[in-house]
Amino acid sequence: MRLALLSALALTACTSIVPVTAMRLSGLSPTTADPADLAIDLKLPAGIDVSPGGAMMIFTVSRADLGEMRAGQFALQRNGSVFMVDPADYAALQALQAQARTWQAENDDATTGSLSINVAPCRIGDGPADDARVDVAIRMQQDGAFLPLVRGGPLSAVTSPQQLQDMPDCP
Repeated sequence: MRLALLSALALTACTSIVPVTAMRLSGLSPTTADPADLAIDLKLPAGIDVSPGGAMMIFTVSRADLGEMRAGQFALQRNGSVFMVDPADYAALQALQAQARTWQAENDDATTGSLSINVAPCRIGDGPADDARVDVAIRMQQDGAFLPLVRGGPLSAVTSPQQLQDMPDCP
């Protein structure tokens, strides 16, 4: 199964991406990864935050020869700057992973998948500075270290220009 892993949320900050971590992520299998193992550490600059309930993981798997696609959105819980899959979503994610493994076993060449993180930003005060920078790290094992994925990347590494323009105030 081919996998497009978009763990840096948009990964448009190519010059800020840590290549070694990106390469390690390319070997991650979203079909077998324990949901409790995956975590994102998102260090945002002053003036911006993630809206409450505004962080989601999206897992999609497609089977080209059948013309079928399955997708799920899974809430991410926050603990400080760390976001992890909500335990209430583990069963649904594991069911989607099982479907992906079945399709892989039946026709690996026709099966593709993607894993992405989506965050909804909100503004604090006057919002972030124009040159604000962000850091993103990912943990692939529950007791493992966080591996840097984006170091000092522009805000475009985690949000679109339209989201920044339309960003609501944080509650």
